[in-house]
Amino acid sequence: MSDDHSAQPDLRAIELWFVDRGVPHFVERKSDGSVLDAWTRALPLLVVAYLLQGLNALNLADWSLQRNLFVAVAVMAMLLAAWVLSNRLRGVPAFARPTDIDAPELALFLLGPAVPALLFEQTGDAIESVLSATVLLAAIYIWSSYGLGPLTRWGLRRGRNQLTGLGSLVARALPLLLLFNTFLFINAEVWEMAGTLNGWAYVVVILTFASLGVTFALSRVPGVIRAMRSFESWSDIDEHLEGTPAAGLQTPSGKLVEDRLRLRQRFNIGLIVLFGQALQITLVTVALTGFFVGFGFFAITETTTLGWTRLDEIHILAEWSFAGRPLILSEPLLRVSVFLGSFSGMYFTVVLTTDDTYRTEFADDVGPEVRKALAVRSAYRVARGTHPQSALATATPTPVPLASSDAAEEVQA
Repeated sequence: MSDDHSAQPDLRAIELWFVDRGVPHFVERKSDGSVLDAWTRALPLLVVAYLLQGLNALNLADWSLQRNLFVAVAVMAMLLAAWVLSNRLRGVPAFARPTDIDAPELALFLLGPAVPALLFEQTGDAIESVLSATVLLAAIYIWSSYGLGPLTRWGLRRGRNQLTGLGSLVARALPLLLLFNTFLFINAEVWEMAGTLNGWAYVVVILTFASLGVTFALSRVPGVIRAMRSFESWSDIDEHLEGTPAAGLQTPSGKLVEDRLRLRQRFNIGLIVLFGQALQITLVTVALTGFFVGFGFFAITETTTLGWTRLDEIHILAEWSFAGRPLILSEPLLRVSVFLGSFSGMYFTVVLTTDDTYRTEFADDVGPEVRKALAVRSAYRVARGTHPQSALATATPTPVPLASSDAAEEVQA
């Protein structure tokens, strides 16, 4: 790096490269993702949610169209008045667009939409509005703070590559899955239990399988991250910089000092690791569920379904005749198929996390990309002057200023 500030490298390309690779938290910012910063970046979404929350005061079922329209106009006027009053109390122009989310804006978002409901004597709707606003704030914070937008875009692009390694794994796991679950599928006790489950009890059972699968997957993530972030020297890092925007950056020489990842950065990498596994598990689960639905549609008759479930009658969704044989798509068939598909997904997750061959294949697929991102992060932090060894990269280092709030906002979007 040069002493001349004008000769400092343009790190904007690296920051965009981080976002494009699904690791937006590698970008250095002046304020590293405080709670209020996360909501500030999501301000347009908060405004839309604020207006929609206020319309909760409408009563489409019992009120006439004219009254609902009148109330909608009144709600908009009250929400706007609350906005103006909040601005005036803080000493800013009445219709000023907030540039930062602080405590007053959060209070307005939580309580403002409840005011119209209270004025129209809808106490229940007002409480519901406050509770839903709280949930929305939490969801928006998670989405904005952890860069789930950039990560999702990266995941969709990366998904096509993740499918390439699915064939060999499915070839090993699918025969046993089909053999075991096909016998369960034609078991009367399974139909009596899963085919008659409904409501929240059924949801809890399916979520139990999903939770167990997630637990197995999460248990392997820390070890995978530790293996991927291990570099022998700065020369090793320089080799991984080839073909990236950081290829021209100067790095220190000598022994490599560990530069620990922050919590959100570890979480960011963990999401990347989990995404590849989640995509493969989801595809296998959907494929097996579809197989059971198709198999049951052709093989399980209405009489058999009634006998296995011990129900007096079943809800038939579709009927068809094939070569003189009546075929039905029933609600119990769908319940049993989803039940066994979810169970298969949990079993498949165990295979993914315990099979040595798969772990090697997965590491060879995702590992190089993650290691390249970690290497670029080290060089990027040296150029920023935030790495523990930044002073060793040049005799008179000049740290590059951290990304401005506007730049960080754009990178995180």
